Amino acid sequence: MNRRLGVVAAVVVLTGCSGLSRVVKAPPQPLQLTTVFVYPVGITGMEPSPPRVFELSQRSLDRAVKEAGDRLAFYGPTEFKVMKPAVDNAWVASDAIPVLVKSGSRPDQGAVLRVTIERRVASSTTQAESLKGQARGGSSNEETTWLVRAEVLHPSSSTTLIEVSGQVTVDPFAVPPPEAEWDPAPQLTALVDSIVSAAMRHAADHAASRTVSPAPAIVVAATPASMQWMGAADENGDALQREIAQQNRARLLAPSATEQQAAALAKGLPGTGVLTGDGKLQAGDVVLTVDQAPALPHVLARIRFKGAPAELEVKRASGAMEQLVWP
Repeated sequence: MNRRLGVVAAVVVLTGCSGLSRVVKAPPQPLQLTTVFVYPVGITGMEPSPPRVFELSQRSLDRAVKEAGDRLAFYGPTEFKVMKPAVDNAWVASDAIPVLVKSGSRPDQGAVLRVTIERRVASSTTQAESLKGQARGGSSNEETTWLVRAEVLHPSSSTTLIEVSGQVTVDPFAVPPPEAEWDPAPQLTALVDSIVSAAMRHAADHAASRTVSPAPAIVVAATPASMQWMGAADENGDALQREIAQQNRARLLAPSATEQQAAALAKGLPGTGVLTGDGKLQAGDVVLTVDQAPALPHVLARIRFKGAPAELEVKRASGAMEQLVWP
């Protein structure tokens, strides 16, 4: 926190159930951002399983692209390595800078999105007594609070452009929302979505003016098998449990998908599943690679900034493999 001392920042409380707060700092000079590197989500207060990190990181990426994918290109954790997550200067803490330069951007045109989650649990015990003071049993309850923070860092100027934070406490007696059927913490997921959206709206204000191709009219989602690209493996040993876990993961990664679409995503190869196509790409296809690199939704989204079509390797819904130029 010392790096923020002596800085005049604006603190704005955003209305809403989560009570988000936002701290904004102006950079030393106007920025022309082109690229945002999204770190793997950091989790404390519980054991951060690799599949869970993948789920929340991919949700963050998808939300970032939805909010600012028409102005900024996004790179995810499968495309660069973070050695020191807590260090603010990403050009020192990761190997992102060669990726940025190779893409044609200058170091000062890159930023970092870092999302951290903390889980806090408060326990309470209630003891019942009879009128004579005799113990009649008791009950214990746990209340979970999730604290989420998203920071947009500009390493070249050592500036935290924006910090958005919020928290949500889960009522153990409340009726679970429908998403609880497939999401172990739907309140947390909703909070992450809101916070990332707020952070990316601000980052987009610093985006460079450049030519961008129109967004293709498709709806896509990462397949659960893609978590292997982050070094994550399904931790359930039983075959039925693995199948259920993958179906739940597919619903979390593709909240707009039908049950049939989610079932297809759950069985798909690593890549990007197509829910709604545009003619060249068809519903049920899985894009495996983009220009020979692993295909995730944000990789497809970056083609808009390329200025030329990309080569895709696609597994059609029929099972046939096909190479095509897209869009």
